[in-house]
Amino acid sequence: MKKLTYLILLLSILGFVSCGSSGTEKENSTQKKEQKSDEIKDCDDFLANYEEWVDDYIKVLDDYLKNPGDETVATRFMELMQEAMEWSTKWVALADCADNEEYEQKFEEISKKIETKLKELGIE
Repeated sequence: MKKLTYLILLLSILGFVSCGSSGTEKENSTQKKEQKSDEIKDCDDFLANYEEWVDDYIKVLDDYLKNPGDETVATRFMELMQEAMEWSTKWVALADCADNEEYEQKFEEISKKIETKLKELGIE
């Protein structure tokens, strides 16, 4: 859990990037997040969705660092940063999953992908 807190802190620090987004884009993003949240059925489903999010985050982070001036990438990066907090909140809310050693280990493995990418980029 300590690593999760550290990860969220790192993600939050990276998230303080200014970028613009129209109201429609924000509404669409919010609707997509709500739909994704409604789709989570159990621990395995949560971890599958979380891993998909982590993979997307890593790709967008890489794209953002290569070209921070790209408004589309910057907007997507900010959306993913906001979602980072939601994932940790959802994980804690799934107490049965978070308390299960097997699921906790898988969650840590998936989270470590971000940690590894940040080290690779020299950010951590």
